[in-house]
Parts: sequence; structure tokens; C-alpha cells
Amino acid sequence: MKCTVEKELLLTHLQRVCNVVSRKAALPILSMIHVKAEKDSLILRTTNLEIELESTLKANVEESGTTTIPAKSLLALVSKLNGTEVSFHSNKKFQSTIQCGNAEFKLLGLDPKDFPEVFTFESKRKITLEQKALSRMIDSVAFAVSIDDSRKTLQGILLSVKDGVLTAVSTDGKRLALVETQIEDNTANGDIIVPLRTALEIRRQLGKEGMVELGIDNKTIRVQIENTVMLSKLIKGIYPNFQQIIPSNFQKEVELPRNAVQQALELVAVPQTEVADGVKLTLYRNMLELYTQNSSIGEGRDIVDVYYRYEDEISLVFNTAFLLDPFRYTDKENFRMKIIDPTSPVALEDGTGFLYVVMPLRKK
Repeated sequence: MKCTVEKELLLTHLQRVCNVVSRKAALPILSMIHVKAEKDSLILRTTNLEIELESTLKANVEESGTTTIPAKSLLALVSKLNGTEVSFHSNKKFQSTIQCGNAEFKLLGLDPKDFPEVFTFESKRKITLEQKALSRMIDSVAFAVSIDDSRKTLQGILLSVKDGVLTAVSTDGKRLALVETQIEDNTANGDIIVPLRTALEIRRQLGKEGMVELGIDNKTIRVQIENTVMLSKLIKGIYPNFQQIIPSNFQKEVELPRNAVQQALELVAVPQTEVADGVKLTLYRNMLELYTQNSSIGEGRDIVDVYYRYEDEISLVFNTAFLLDPFRYTDKENFRMKIIDPTSPVALEDGTGFLYVVMPLRKK
């Protein structure tokens, strides 16, 4: 194999595919990047057996061929090279000579025949949407995914399509995050559960412009973003009926200024030592009081002006970290909090299809 590529272009594509590679891979071949030169392209492929990434870039190919190169070493090397072009020359022993400017390096690879085969995939459904829309959806729900190993289906994000609406849902049993967006295709109805690591890797690949195509079969999701393709296994099982968790008989509503409430929550959390410590919210007419207390450190209190039109006050206690999460993952100016009573689930909405449901703690 012998070819030449633009250095900056190569670096961009290496950054896309190397994230799934572990330095302490279970199999030595999994620490490699599969490199294939053909026609006028260089194809880079990595996998951890759960996720596979393939990215194609333009190249001046003198000799077609295939090899493997240590992924992390190649990425680190290319990021530090000085020059505009990088040349590769791989011999029959899978030793690659890499040249750029006056620098020359030799990296030892393994037999590409031992590299895992490409995931099998036969598309059953297809979803196309803007990259920024999918980015927002993942950001809006990823934080509420369960880390409990005993509930496999909750370790991912549900993507549900029904009648032209794509819904992303996550829950850990104590809270639920949901966001919806319209899509053009009305024929892609169905549900899949995407592993959290896959969802976060998709998010990392997404840009601010352009479209992303999601292909789905019974076991796999295929994500195409320009010249990069990602394949991942899906989580088997049936996701819980999330609609049953969402209350409908709210009694009160309050408009919360996001920035002010977020800053107040972060401020009163300073005396707390545990992420599960509670924050007490007391709503008075057009005023929100936030209060925390820790027996070994002290207490904190802050007040925020809000739109609360009721005369009777109400107090609720929340896990501070749980209440903070949605404020950190939206850019909207206001949240609407919907309340039934101090012990029932509370909902937060931002008016753009995002919904967050969280259970209050017992009053302190």
C-alpha cells in the first residue's frame, strides 16, 4: 500500500474514528486502525466490537492495499506532524512508513485479515434529520440514562417514531427526560434502544450544519454523517411505557428564568457534600426561595423572582443534582414547572418539545 493524503484532512478523519479504540483493548487487533487504500480514497475503520466507525477521505493512491496501524499512536503522531502532506507506505510485514516534511516514522501493525469483519446490516427503516436537531435531542436526555446494570433496557436512549414525530426518552426510574421533533418521513414508525455510549459517540460526530441519516434493522443502527459511517448494536428488549410516568392532572404552574434558577441552585449547593443532598424550594407569590442545609458544613439560601400567581405557598424538596441537570442542557430562557402537590412528580418544560419529570424527595 502506498498513498499520500492531506495532513489536516487525515487528522480530521482520524479524530472521527479513533475515539472508540481503547489503549487496553481485550484483543491486540482492536487497538489498531484498519487502513485501506483504493482508487482515489483512503478508508479508515475502527471497532470495539460494539461500535464500528468508518471514514473515507480523498487520497493519491499509487499502490492499493490494506494494513493495520496502532490507532492511538497514529492519531498522536499526525496531530504533531509539521507539513501539508502525509505519505504512507506499508510492506508485506504490515510495517508502515509514515513521512511528512523531514520526519519519518515506522509503525508496526498486525495482519488485517485478523481485523473484525464489517457489521452485517440490512436497512429496514430510515430516519433523516438535521444534525443540530439530533444533537439537541441527545443532549436533552442522555443525562437521565440509568447506570443500573440490572435494568439493561434503561441503559440506553429510546428512539421512537410515530406518525412523523421522533421522540427520544431516557429514565433511571427516578426521573424521566423526553424530547420530540418533527421528521419528514412518516413510514419509519417503530422503537429502538440505543446504548448510551453509542448515543454519546453519535453526538460527538455531529456538526452544526447538514443532515444525518439513521438506518435501522432488527439489531443494528447505522449512522451516516457525510463521509463517515457508524454502526452499533442496539439494546434488546422492550422499553417501559414512559407515557404512564407522565402526570396529567397538574394543579399549579410557575415560570422559572433558567439562568437565574440555575445559578441559585449551584450557589446553594456549595454547602452540600453529597450529590443526593436535597434542596428545598418554597414558592411564594412571584418568588422562589431555595434552601440547603448540611449538619457538618452549614446552610445556604437564595431567592429568585419568578412568575407564580397563586397566593398559597408550596414547598418541595429535590435531589439537587437531578433538579440541576435539565437547566444545564437547554439554551432556552425559561422553564415552566408544573406541580400537583409536594409528593407527586413534577414536570419541567421548555416549550420546544422537551419534558423532564422528577420525583420530589420527602420533606426535611
